[in-house]
Amino acid sequence: MDTDSPLPELDKRWRSTCKVVLKEEVGALSDFARYLSAPAGELEKKQSALSQRDVYFAIREYCEGSKRIAFDETQAAAEKAKVGINDMKDIDSLLHAVSENAFYAGGVVLGNSSFVEQSSNISDSFQVFASSMSTDSKYIAYCRRAKECESTFGCDAPGNSSFIIRCNDTYKAIRCLEAWCTSDSNDCYYVRNLADCSECMFSFQLKSKRHCIGNLPLEKGKYFSLKEKLLSEIAEKLKKEKSLPSLIEIAGRCKSEPKATYSKIKGAIREEDMGHDKSKIETAFSSTTKLLFGTELSGIDNYKAYLTRHTGKFASEKSALSGKPILKVDYGGNFLIPQSRLATHAECRAIGALVSIDEESAESLTLESAHEILCSIAYFTTEHYVSTNLNIIECPVMGYCANCYRSAPAVSAKECGYSFWPRHSDHCFGFNVIFASSFCINCYHSVKLSRCFEVDSSRDCADSYFCHNCENVQNGIFCFNAKNLRYAVGNVEVGREKYLQVKGALLRRIVPALESGKDPGLDIFNIACIAQKQVTKPGRKIACPQTPENQKEAP
Repeated sequence: MDTDSPLPELDKRWRSTCKVVLKEEVGALSDFARYLSAPAGELEKKQSALSQRDVYFAIREYCEGSKRIAFDETQAAAEKAKVGINDMKDIDSLLHAVSENAFYAGGVVLGNSSFVEQSSNISDSFQVFASSMSTDSKYIAYCRRAKECESTFGCDAPGNSSFIIRCNDTYKAIRCLEAWCTSDSNDCYYVRNLADCSECMFSFQLKSKRHCIGNLPLEKGKYFSLKEKLLSEIAEKLKKEKSLPSLIEIAGRCKSEPKATYSKIKGAIREEDMGHDKSKIETAFSSTTKLLFGTELSGIDNYKAYLTRHTGKFASEKSALSGKPILKVDYGGNFLIPQSRLATHAECRAIGALVSIDEESAESLTLESAHEILCSIAYFTTEHYVSTNLNIIECPVMGYCANCYRSAPAVSAKECGYSFWPRHSDHCFGFNVIFASSFCINCYHSVKLSRCFEVDSSRDCADSYFCHNCENVQNGIFCFNAKNLRYAVGNVEVGREKYLQVKGALLRRIVPALESGKDPGLDIFNIACIAQKQVTKPGRKIACPQTPENQKEAP
């Protein structure tokens, strides 16, 4: 085995994590690849156009047939991407010249990172395998969106967590297995939506609870006796089958008992209204388009299909308990929840406060019988709100936000719409994972962008259009794998006058199509295929009228 591979050390960490979480080892890490990779999904493997090496991509949006490279080949690719002055005579010539030598970079490893294998979009991390979009973490395998984590295996969206296995959307979780949407909790197994809890198993919607099984608080000695029995069963099954059922799979087997559960909580449900003034979002959208395009666009919903083409997906459902509408976003396993187990945020809070199994059921509960015993409490909300949120419209996961529309999960965001995972950002629309950015449209997987349009996998860039994998590019157009450029077109610094000339030609191509409600036919994910496919002309209408056939799925 390659001496630079993280796998030997990760195997040791996996074994020690199992001893901490399950009280015993269950086997080698390599035996659990399929089981652990399920929550985060496998990365896309492509060959480098320059070296023919295997390269792993966390982003699957790049057009079919585009050239790919490894991140350590970006310098050579940047040189190849330089266009000549004759290529700038008109926008069509420029687009084709850019397309011929535009390379999308995978295997992206940034900052102080080492021992990273089969991964991409990793920064300031070490001992990482088969993971993506993760930062400031160590000893992680088969994870996605991990931030400040250690000894974490098979998890999606864990934050500040350690010694966890197959968990989703956690924050400050320690020594947990199958913990979903759980924060500030430790030693929890098969739980959902817990906060400030410890030593809980098969429990839902609890806050500041200890020693609970099936939401039922138990005497400490009784709890640990039952926990030992359950952990032994879980470990034995994992050793034998190299897999465990997920919490969602167990809940999906529950018989539906909505009327019985709803009758217990109906009087305690307190729904929250966090605002509905859409005019503030419309104003922010118009001012952002004015800044980027020189023209105000109005009616954000008219651009729904265009803005959400490359963002996380939303879907509309109904509560199994009350029939009230619920919006869910494809994050942290939410799309895996069966409709028969969905409930609103307020309904789930009431379940946590009022409903539990009885002591006899707690004593008889096993991994195999859990679906029969947990029916009254095994409900899931895809809505989660932290702290104060103001004027939040159709946003299912929010914290410290204001004036947002169809955006989630979001933290400290304001004036954002049709977006996935805005964090510390404002006046941003149609994006997928951008942090600390402002006045951007259709930007992706980037940090610290200002006044950008169709920018992907970049950081510290401003006033840039159609750029990929760039750092500190100011006033750039069609730049790929470039650093430290000013007034640049196709990776060549051309000066302010020429830059503005090209920018004007580009906007004259794009803006009339948008104004007339048509897709301009060009984005950062297909620009590298223009030379082989004619994709630049305005295409289909953008507006997506709601019909009975498409009302459930919200694109």
